[in-house]
Amino acid sequence: MFGYSQRVSATARKPAAKLNGLPPRERILRVALELFYRHGVNSVGVDRIIAESGVAKMTFYRHFPTKCKLVAEYLGHKDKGWQELLDAYAGDEAKPALERLLAIFDALKVAIECPDFHGCAFTKALAEFGPERDEPEIRARVDRHFSDLETFVARLLKEIRPRDVKRLTQPLVSLICGTIVVAQATGKTDVAAKNKEAAKALLAE
Repeated sequence: MFGYSQRVSATARKPAAKLNGLPPRERILRVALELFYRHGVNSVGVDRIIAESGVAKMTFYRHFPTKCKLVAEYLGHKDKGWQELLDAYAGDEAKPALERLLAIFDALKVAIECPDFHGCAFTKALAEFGPERDEPEIRARVDRHFSDLETFVARLLKEIRPRDVKRLTQPLVSLICGTIVVAQATGKTDVAAKNKEAAKALLAE
């Protein structure tokens, strides 16, 4: 969901001079990953990305004709990071479905405790690209991200509580998404552990 990759983020923080060994497109993406996630998309202009990535303006627009193209790719990278984290904690199909479902909160705990934690990239993008913004590529990335999470939770619930999939999917997705929102808003790092207990209680009803 949230796209936390400490490896990528650490690389993105390198000054432009240390990105010179990378192809221009990769430099742009590394800088965008850092700036968009830390500061939000709307507050980071193309000129800043160009300056910090050390590419020419013409080079930037050759790879990304519009800022929205870059934002969509940024979200794709964040989603890939989240999927990798989710798979590491909840992807082992040999484990019981309940254990895998609750392990999502363990993955969230890792994300929240990351030094580069700045909330959910997709929730923030949703706020910046609401229905009034005609940016279908970005909206599609955001919608697919949350839809994939809901599908994953529902699939596990089919093994745990098959008769209650419709009733429990949304509350559990809300607990998962809310974990990141509350952690960002309050700065508390125990939100994932507490919501994990709330999920256990919900599943025990």
